[in-house]
Amino acid sequence: MVFLWLNSISYAHFATKNKYYWRLGTDRTWKNLALLAFIFFMYAWICTRWQGWYGTDLEPRCVVPPEEIEDMRDLGRKTRSVLDKHGLTYVLGFGSLWGALRIGDILPWDIDIDLLVMVDRGANMDQLVGELQKDLLDQGLEVHYRDWIGIIQCYSTKYHSQLDISIWCDYYGTGTMHRCTGMEPWVLWLHHRKKYAFPARLVAPPLPTLPFINGSWPVPHGGIELQKVHYPDDWWKVSKPRGC
Repeated sequence: MVFLWLNSISYAHFATKNKYYWRLGTDRTWKNLALLAFIFFMYAWICTRWQGWYGTDLEPRCVVPPEEIEDMRDLGRKTRSVLDKHGLTYVLGFGSLWGALRIGDILPWDIDIDLLVMVDRGANMDQLVGELQKDLLDQGLEVHYRDWIGIIQCYSTKYHSQLDISIWCDYYGTGTMHRCTGMEPWVLWLHHRKKYAFPARLVAPPLPTLPFINGSWPVPHGGIELQKVHYPDDWWKVSKPRGC
């Protein structure tokens, strides 16, 4: 795709500088420009329909068994201890934030925990990810860093409960938080800006807290304001798994 895009640009540039080329190669030029336009619109189409990094391999269920919910709670407590050790600012996000807002705990059908970690845009991301992985492994967890999506995924060893850590920063210094690790936010930047980027004021310290996993956990300012960004089409609904 990149080669075709550069090829089209080069032909268009050469054509504007060479009148003889316009007489002999107009058809070829317009074909390349048409191809470039097609690639752009296909890219935009993919960006608007990409389901994103928040997917999981776990099967959705209407009710997660109590012992697995407790396993998730334990996973959350262990992960939180690591984030606190590093002095990081973090909040609940996505389904976990819904749980805190609605029932003060993990939703009965939720199959993972979502944490958003905020860092300075000048932070060494590779070093941070490496240190977090090491400390999470020391907690007895299974840990994987997904290079494409830039998410640290933690799993318990008992029920293979899942917790996702995404890392965010005000990358451009414009007051908007972007996911600052992984390739997806840069390759599919239209999708990311539309679906995920959010105002930095929502996560500016000091943060409010809500009950969650037998304790008080930090959450974004504004109650459901962050959810309006991440769930623009149904933030006002209680969305359960299909068939529940």
